Amino acid sequence: MQVLSTLAILPSVALAAVLPAALQSGTKVAKRDSWGGSVSLGPTKSDIINAVTTLIPGTAPATQNGELFLWPGMSNGTGDLIQTTMESWPSNAWCGAATGQWCVRASIFGSFGQLDGTGSAVSGDDHVRIEYNLLSDDNTWVQTVTNAVTGAALSNYSYASGPYMTGYGTGTECDSDCTGTVAAQVYLNTTITLREADTTFGDTIATGAGATYTGLSSSDGGKVWTIATINIPAMGSETAVASSTSAATAHSTPVETAVVEVEEPSTVATAVATSYASASAAFGNDADAASSASPSGQRSGHAFGGAPKPSQSVGAAPSGAFGQGFGSGPRPSNAAPSGA
Repeated sequence: MQVLSTLAILPSVALAAVLPAALQSGTKVAKRDSWGGSVSLGPTKSDIINAVTTLIPGTAPATQNGELFLWPGMSNGTGDLIQTTMESWPSNAWCGAATGQWCVRASIFGSFGQLDGTGSAVSGDDHVRIEYNLLSDDNTWVQTVTNAVTGAALSNYSYASGPYMTGYGTGTECDSDCTGTVAAQVYLNTTITLREADTTFGDTIATGAGATYTGLSSSDGGKVWTIATINIPAMGSETAVASSTSAATAHSTPVETAVVEVEEPSTVATAVATSYASASAAFGNDADAASSASPSGQRSGHAFGGAPKPSQSVGAAPSGAFGQGFGSGPRPSNAAPSGA
């Protein structure tokens, strides 16, 4: 099944330049995508060298109609998207999850498609610590996922994505008419460390679809930024969903450490503005398509940003708006996740 989707859900001033639309599949299948609440920071005048948060995901839906993903993501807007994902599929047996549990794995999306670490089952009340760290080679990012209470290792992945990550944000991604979140998410002690101080980084914070935050602060002269809590409401809340009846992002079946090529550049993007007084609510992007083969049965991208920009200009976002695109590619129709 070939599908695509681009949707902006994390409003932030000028962040369209940081996290632009990813490559998309050119064949459209009408679907309904929904997006839960979000909080974002960026772009920074410096760049990010470490980011850590602890996510309490809430209970996963008991049954799943599509695919549901929770993630904190980080990108420079023209390269890879680093994103550890909490995942809910029609069957989560591939990671050993029981009803109401999530599968979690470190993951990265880019022009190459999607690459993943191993998956583990986590419960709704687990405290999942997710850290992204740039090594001393100034090129390799290490994702480390652990249980914050017990210290148990859950997933990890390393990849040479390069420096200059400038934006960080949360995502609640509901694809293929999925069953949305049934419980709130809480991110604790989200801490972003910059290479150099940026005293204005906090001014870029923005929220969407009912999300809230508390305790934004900085230390070390503006080099370290912390958000005490990020609260993402369940998608059943009227204010907690941003929807698009355009097309669904194609997440392929979960296959650990699988990679797939995306097929064509994006054709549509929508932006949501934080301050509607001075901004349009949406804007469009267009680019030519350029095909490449995608191995059948492998997992493709689910992401904002996370791939090189199309060669054509995608246009400027309205002031106060944040443009976000989502990677896509083929997945077998009605295929069950591996191991299910």
